[in-house]
Amino acid sequence: MGFLKRLVGGGDPPAPEWAAFFSGSEYRQFLEIVVADLRRRGYDPQVGDGFVTADTGGQEPVTWGLGNLAQLCNQEDPSRWESIVATHFTALEQMVGRDMDALAADFEQVRPILRVRLMPDESMGGVAVGQAVSRRPAPGMIANLVYDFPDSTATVQEDHLAGWPVGADEVFDIAIANVRAEPPPAAESVDADGVQVRVMAGDSFYVASRALFLDDLLGGVRDGVFAVPNRHVLLWYPVTDLSVVQAMSPMFQIASNLFREGPGSISDQLYWWRGGEVVHLPHGATGKNINFVPPDDFVALLNGLAEPPPR
Repeated sequence: MGFLKRLVGGGDPPAPEWAAFFSGSEYRQFLEIVVADLRRRGYDPQVGDGFVTADTGGQEPVTWGLGNLAQLCNQEDPSRWESIVATHFTALEQMVGRDMDALAADFEQVRPILRVRLMPDESMGGVAVGQAVSRRPAPGMIANLVYDFPDSTATVQEDHLAGWPVGADEVFDIAIANVRAEPPPAAESVDADGVQVRVMAGDSFYVASRALFLDDLLGGVRDGVFAVPNRHVLLWYPVTDLSVVQAMSPMFQIASNLFREGPGSISDQLYWWRGGEVVHLPHGATGKNINFVPPDDFVALLNGLAEPPPR
């Protein structure tokens, strides 16, 4: 709907690139709701390009990104935007009020709420991680160590980790095990140009994080191609024969669309699960053409595969 409005909108100034799913008028309506909500909370908000800085006049100003919030609103009727914005900023205020240093001082207390959450890196519009404890599984994504609260998540800082009785590797293992222990969303097969791509989608912030233990989903197959377009979706296809080549183009299109829609966008790229290693499979689009530059090892893998059985 927003795209069509931009095509026929005449003199309606367009939304900026980070909120391009909105028409110009929708974007302005969204900002008006954001500013009005923050003013009701006693802030003096200043809107930037994809973020808002909120100043109370006394404490240090806080800066909050608007990308995920805009994506959430875009998926709902505008009549619900005020409620969505209010819920979002209430959760963020609760995070500001938490004493994270005091919480982190007791490792056994935080152990059950540790999780690994996939986030976008700078190339995908993410922000620098600073002192957050993180890893980079592959270009496009960051694996952040986080505390999982009922209403939000918070990144684990390096000074928290330094005070714990275990090292970073063990903490990541604990956090991944906690994700693995959660009941997974049901996986479905989606027909994509004649091949069955597997899709897992759910409300959890950690659906995409299951890509970090894709072996669980590949059913004994060593290699797979996967995508993590946003925090709520994981796509994958086992590499058993050359049907994977047919699967990759629709997977890229699906990933690109879901990355734009969000919420919690991570990466619009495809990745190769290589027996536990994550390898980037660089894709790009020029018009309707998809440009794919596979690494040599992936080409070698394809050259060793058989044709798929006839359907």
